[in-house]
Amino acid sequence: MLIRSDHLGHLTEPGREAMQAYGVATVIDLRSPGEVSRDPVPPSRSEGVRYVHAPLIDDANMNNIGDAGNMLERYLMIVDKRPEAFRDVFQQVADAERGVLFHCFAGKDRTGLVAAMLLELAGVAHEDIAADYAETDRQLARQYEVWIGEADPDKRAAFRDELRCPPDRILGVLDHLQQKWGGVEGYLEASGMIPADIDRLGTKLA
Repeated sequence: MLIRSDHLGHLTEPGREAMQAYGVATVIDLRSPGEVSRDPVPPSRSEGVRYVHAPLIDDANMNNIGDAGNMLERYLMIVDKRPEAFRDVFQQVADAERGVLFHCFAGKDRTGLVAAMLLELAGVAHEDIAADYAETDRQLARQYEVWIGEADPDKRAAFRDELRCPPDRILGVLDHLQQKWGGVEGYLEASGMIPADIDRLGTKLA
């Protein structure tokens, strides 16, 4: 059981209790160290829920990622520069005994990459992975408008385009993984995850 989420900083005590009752026993925080220091995890973590900080992007790459030309290029930069970070995340999912919640800040880009790769390992068709990714736009529509409203007026159109989650973007990532790494399994193996653990994760997801 896997849950993709935005950051848990606004989760209330009843919300934390509901998360635990749902079966979540591991929370994986994909945010960078700098993000966590600015907005730390609330001290009242749910008892019995293990918290793991596994940054998908380090602070140096967080500062440089805006130099990539478009969002697909940014995604590919994360994938190609940080395979060991993905390995750590997927190892945690493989080792977890109950439900896992993984989150970044918005629950959109970093979690979108992890979710797509997990679904690929589970044997989900690419068109369904793309549809799951595109669902992000509907779920975050109201929050998009808040963020766009906070941006400089001359940057709002470009920002709106960056926020979108079109299916072809995640399909581009999956194609890149296949062409360069031999698919998600090949990528994880190249990152240092042993084949037995990749198989164990695939079995868990099936």
